[in-house]
Amino acid sequence: MNKKIAWICIIIITITSFNVFAATKSDEQKLKDTKKSKQNIQKALNENKKNQAKVNDNIEELGYKISNTQQKINKAQSDLNKAQSKIKSTSAEIGKLENEIGIKEDLLGERINVMYKTSDMSYIEVILSSKDMNELLSNLDMIKKIVKSDKELLTQLSHNKKEIEAKREVLKKKEKEIISLKSSIEVEKSRLVASKNKQTALKSDLQKDAKKLEANIDALNRYAKSLEAEILKKQSKGSYVGGEMGWPAPGYSRITSYFGYRIHPTLKTRKLHTGLDIGAPMGANIVAANDGKVISSGWLGGYGNAVMIDHGGGIVTLYGHNSKLLVKTGQTVKRGQSIAKAGSTGRSTGPHCHFEVRKNGKYVNPLPMLKSK
Repeated sequence: MNKKIAWICIIIITITSFNVFAATKSDEQKLKDTKKSKQNIQKALNENKKNQAKVNDNIEELGYKISNTQQKINKAQSDLNKAQSKIKSTSAEIGKLENEIGIKEDLLGERINVMYKTSDMSYIEVILSSKDMNELLSNLDMIKKIVKSDKELLTQLSHNKKEIEAKREVLKKKEKEIISLKSSIEVEKSRLVASKNKQTALKSDLQKDAKKLEANIDALNRYAKSLEAEILKKQSKGSYVGGEMGWPAPGYSRITSYFGYRIHPTLKTRKLHTGLDIGAPMGANIVAANDGKVISSGWLGGYGNAVMIDHGGGIVTLYGHNSKLLVKTGQTVKRGQSIAKAGSTGRSTGPHCHFEVRKNGKYVNPLPMLKSK
């Protein structure tokens, strides 16, 4: 985009250099070049606006994605907090069970020692401590039941501990997965933010470029107006009093293309044909249709070598595609005076005279103003 603007600026500088081109280009040609440059800049501006619209859509889409990603990060953090809280509570529960298991294991150990001590002394102590056989049996039976109960409780506690430890392992695994997921989402968010920042910077550059392009168009408009004013100064004042115009190509009366819309022979598109094409061989004499002053004599874009004559009252005639020009800008000419030689310069398919009449700058049909051939 910047390169394009640089080239456009070069075009503007080239066109607006009066001192360099004053000797070689007419005001009409400068105006034509200026309008062409304006079209090029307008085209670049339109492209700029389209790019701005695309960038705005990208920024909006990225903003939505960033918001959506942040919601995912928030959910992942919430899930992580819940998992960590559960891990903490299960760890406390496991600690409590381990403590209970430790106490039960100590008690069971003591009771097992009482119950299964291999020395005869242990049994003697139990017997001696009993008042009679019934009490002895009762004591032994009670110890057996307590030991059994302790074993069952210890088994249950161990089972519970294993279950909770399994849950804690699942939670820890889930915690790792959530941390990994959160990390990847945060990386994605960072990428989206970076992309949005780039798009925002691009939007800023496009806006700056658009301002430059608009300023260039304004400058060209001002320059075009100054050229139009210069052209109007050259035109004579008062009403057109010349009456019917003379035939511009004496001896050659065949009209090969009339004024109006047609399929252009080289562009192959429907275009307004702004004058009459009169069939004439290479080098045929082209004359002024009426008295007037030459306001342009030189190369005129698609018209090739062309002459423009001001006849007063806003009436200007144009003679295009000539092989040779016989008059100069500023020269006064008379009706029927030779001004050029027919040719095929500019955008042309063969030798002929392209004859136009403009009234106050607008194209009009030349036929009603021409004397019959």
